[in-house]
Amino acid sequence: MSAADPDPAVIDPASLRVLVVDDMKLMRDMASAMLRAQGIGIVETCDDGATALQALDRLDAASLVCDLMLLDLNMPGMDGIEVLRHLAERSYEGPIALFSAESARVLRTAETLARAHNLNILGFVEKPLTDSAILRLLGKLSGGAARATINADEPLSEAELLDGIRLGQIEIMVQPKVSMTTRQPIGVEALARWRHPQRGVIGAGHFIPLAENGAAAEPLFEAILGQALRAAAHWRAEGLVLQMAVNLSTANLTRLDLPQRIATAVSDHGLKPIDIVLEVTESRLIEDQTAALEVLTRLKLKGFNLAIDDFGTGYSSLEQLQRFPFEEMKIDRQFVGMAAQDQAARAIVSSSVRLARKLGMTTVAEGIESRADWDCAAEQGCDVAQGYFVSAPLKPEALPGWIAAWLTRKD
Repeated sequence: MSAADPDPAVIDPASLRVLVVDDMKLMRDMASAMLRAQGIGIVETCDDGATALQALDRLDAASLVCDLMLLDLNMPGMDGIEVLRHLAERSYEGPIALFSAESARVLRTAETLARAHNLNILGFVEKPLTDSAILRLLGKLSGGAARATINADEPLSEAELLDGIRLGQIEIMVQPKVSMTTRQPIGVEALARWRHPQRGVIGAGHFIPLAENGAAAEPLFEAILGQALRAAAHWRAEGLVLQMAVNLSTANLTRLDLPQRIATAVSDHGLKPIDIVLEVTESRLIEDQTAALEVLTRLKLKGFNLAIDDFGTGYSSLEQLQRFPFEEMKIDRQFVGMAAQDQAARAIVSSSVRLARKLGMTTVAEGIESRADWDCAAEQGCDVAQGYFVSAPLKPEALPGWIAAWLTRKD
């Protein structure tokens, strides 16, 4: 997305360039026709992985970007899995959707591999391509990370991020969470964006890792928390009571003064700890468990709600549930998004819900992107839904209008 774009939640399809990589001409032609029918401005096709990499080199040489790559997995010569490895070696940051007729289980494994490569993977699309699948991908592009405008040859620096924080370039979007039984909005999650004057709007996945355990970690958290608390206080003043969820980083969990600092900030904004949910990703808990245990226990004693994020993707999930005082389990989107089609993913969601209930925890189904996802998560007993079917991330000021529209939706 260009720096001139007014809102990262809105992308003009005519401005997008999509690369379709598939060895079958029929599939390439069908995908191209359907993408153009949705208003996509430029659709390019490649019949194998090596040609796709050459196409990316050509675009990079011309200072152009690929806004979305549809990548087939099973191709002669260089297959899609090998392409993913080459993309990771290039530190490729463009959005990728896997596009294949392979089984859902194979697709899920490939998606997991892509995420392990730290690639910007949007998920997978089963063949044959449908209009609804294209719309879901466009929704992810619109509300998720910004278009791939970052030049891999000019990586972001910590100094650049510190300047961005100081100049007020970090802003939050909020993604609603709703009850699956009453459909009532119950809270939002604060998601960071960096509105860079030269690079455009940068998604959190590009700069949050840069801040971890560095000089930018604390000021970045303060910037995000401050905006989140101001938004929550503003809504409350208008009679809108919603919990605000904010993510904690590894650096946060080693700061023993964090509980009092957050408590003071919450009080200064006229809010209470119960109004705030602090989310922690499983993998971050293994960095320094002693410090994390103290910090999270003190936060709990002060009345804050604690959530374990991306449940099921870490290394010792059950141990984390036993050791830390969580009351909310966020089931990872890779399981929720697969559950309607894949028996193994559905079993993972179901067993996670049962475990959470026995521990007295609320469950949040992340990645609800369709009615089928919603129905499946509800059938498994999930308490709360979050995802693009409910809403893409919004600017805080747009939330009241979204609530009014959501409460009148019939789907």
